Amino acid sequence: MIVAAVACLAGGDVRSEGPGKPRAAARAPTAEEFAALKQRVDEQHELLMMLSLEVRQLLQSTGRVGTGAALPSREEAGGSGSGGRSGAGGGPVSVVSPPPKLATATITGRVDLKGKPWGPIYVYVENVKESSVDRSVEILQKDRSFVPNVLVVQKGTRVAFPNADPFLHNVFSPSATQPFDLGSYRQGEKAGSVRLFQTGVVEVLCNMHAKMRANVLVVPNHHHVKVSGDGSFRLENVPVGARQLVAWTPDARPVTEAVTLTAAGANVKLALQVGAPPPPVDKDGKPRSGYRQEE
Repeated sequence: MIVAAVACLAGGDVRSEGPGKPRAAARAPTAEEFAALKQRVDEQHELLMMLSLEVRQLLQSTGRVGTGAALPSREEAGGSGSGGRSGAGGGPVSVVSPPPKLATATITGRVDLKGKPWGPIYVYVENVKESSVDRSVEILQKDRSFVPNVLVVQKGTRVAFPNADPFLHNVFSPSATQPFDLGSYRQGEKAGSVRLFQTGVVEVLCNMHAKMRANVLVVPNHHHVKVSGDGSFRLENVPVGARQLVAWTPDARPVTEAVTLTAAGANVKLALQVGAPPPPVDKDGKPRSGYRQEE
């Protein structure tokens, strides 16, 4: 770029003027002219670098870096109006705007329950995808019971089962959702744990004590809420769109309701029917009764 500029200052055309015609004599630029040219070139180089950085930041914000997508137009980059700022050469440089936030709204409603539940009722949104979490919670084994005996966790949660009784427990799950067997261990020994990645209901039992039972509901995202005593619920900040709402409580078949959620929100009514609890089973799936305590 500098060479071309110097050639222009030389006072003649550096190209041949045709066969048999001599080239024009070149004039060396003065020190002042050369310094002015160099400053202009440096300013243009700096402007190009700034524009390149702006374009890269824009592509990163829109997720288009490395995809081979075409460079955004001036309109996509924010235009050259009053919102822009001047570059080193005096030209406008577009300001990159952050990506728009996802629209959300609130789902309210009521769950009508028939039958006698032994646990709380939960409502959650089924079809909002989120990454698995990395969290840990506990269900204590105490007085031949699981405490708490109903728990809702997001997929990826690790559940530990410390033994607080002075005798053995053997925690296992026969559930198709995610079966496991943590083996037997005593009070004070390292607690068995399992990380739950599959969504759905995981029934937890003890192979030593048939009446020990817990239900863990594994949900796909953080959009879940415990239903109030009067049956009402409120889910805030749910992404708008076609949603699948699920109501659940132990010993009831989950109920799913399609919801078209707009910016104005939505109101939903659901109904659950509580049935008889399933009979306790051993690790082989055979029915059991009573206790078998090992000291």
